[in-house]
Amino acid sequence: MSPASSELKVELNLEMKKNVLIIGGGGVAQVVAHKCAQNNDILGKITLASRTVEKCEAIAKSVAEKGSMKLAGTIQCYALDALDVAATAALIRETQSQIVINVGSAFINMSVLSACMETGAAYLDTAIHEEPNKICETPPWYGNYEWKRK
Repeated sequence: MSPASSELKVELNLEMKKNVLIIGGGGVAQVVAHKCAQNNDILGKITLASRTVEKCEAIAKSVAEKGSMKLAGTIQCYALDALDVAATAALIRETQSQIVINVGSAFINMSVLSACMETGAAYLDTAIHEEPNKICETPPWYGNYEWKRK
């Protein structure tokens, strides 16, 4: 005998967030920028921000030289102190970024997360937040910062 089934209709909002702000100017940011460029038809415009704008410009140049953009476009580059929540939130608003990919130092995670929460942008990162004076905290350090911000 099979269990009784019922039909459940759920309306999904399938509208995807658009416009990506990548924070960081190192090797991981370069990989992320190329992958976002390959999918800019879905992700929208791409912005790079780091303490050193020249690093962002080098990444943008690499994307252009390799022809990584699926659709024609350019990557905007900005200098940013990502520890400054107000400045990060202002850049998110200025660039109309709805997705923030943080590939900077783990020391900036909470600042960038706070800016995303303030602006409603989706937040992704690749590391657990660390305080500069508490590197290698006793486990379970992963619950010390981000998880408390539910």
